[in-house]
Amino acid sequence: MKHIIRLAIVIISLDAAAADKAAAWQPLLDASLSKFDVYLSYRGDQIMSVLKGTAPPDLKPLGLNPPGQTVIGVVQQDGKPVLHITGEYYGCLVTKQDFSNYRFRAQFRWGEKKWEPRLAEPKDSGVLYFSRGDFGVDYWKSWALSQEFQVIEHGIGEYWSQSTSSFEIRVAPKKDGEVAPRWDPQSGAWRVFFAPNNHVLAGSDEDRPGAWNTIELVCHAGNCVHLVNGKVVMALARSRFRKREDFEALDSGKLQIQSEAAEVFYRNLEIQPLGAMPKKYRKLFKYS
Repeated sequence: MKHIIRLAIVIISLDAAAADKAAAWQPLLDASLSKFDVYLSYRGDQIMSVLKGTAPPDLKPLGLNPPGQTVIGVVQQDGKPVLHITGEYYGCLVTKQDFSNYRFRAQFRWGEKKWEPRLAEPKDSGVLYFSRGDFGVDYWKSWALSQEFQVIEHGIGEYWSQSTSSFEIRVAPKKDGEVAPRWDPQSGAWRVFFAPNNHVLAGSDEDRPGAWNTIELVCHAGNCVHLVNGKVVMALARSRFRKREDFEALDSGKLQIQSEAAEVFYRNLEIQPLGAMPKKYRKLFKYS
């Protein structure tokens, strides 16, 4: 019996080691955007009328892969492909493939252009993950059901739910002057966030203005970590979405990169399959 127990321990240890062993990184970006589709909804100066219901009845979204679009494309820098999003239209670059249990990373920096309706607002983009279903189901009528890793000036790594998605997040009590509660790993209580309470601030501001910022998203079994320039800024647990009166797991789907009224560049888009949540992040998901 002792030998059997020892053998079982060895097998479990080997399985854990194998799960933690890193798989190869897979590049996502090439000159022809072969792994992506493009979806565009409305021009920035049109979208508010759409939201208010005052748009002309013949105004429709441009749709999936509109011919001749120049909003989302690839430029070459130092011999490597760089994603260029002008931001003039709301929409996204969306992977053709679904992903679950992975580490995604990329670098971004802002361009110069901004568009209506955000001329007086911080430059904004974002990575939407676990995306599924139709486009246009969100508040801005431009994206699919998903979870958001916010990319915005001085707010990189914030959380927004899109449509009926939901996460549990540990947060500190909301402070005067803050637009939303802030992630706090020391807080004892996990709170559920979904619309209309669907925004959580990053734990710290790791923005490097004017430089390439590195973002990283680590997800396994519906638990996710947001990292900015190597620092954890949020842990999010039990991803799900509301379907009628019940919640269902939301732990796989496509990646969307937003076009949202600001010019932005992304490079070095890579994804790595995961067999388990990396050990250094597991403590973030212990429930007290």
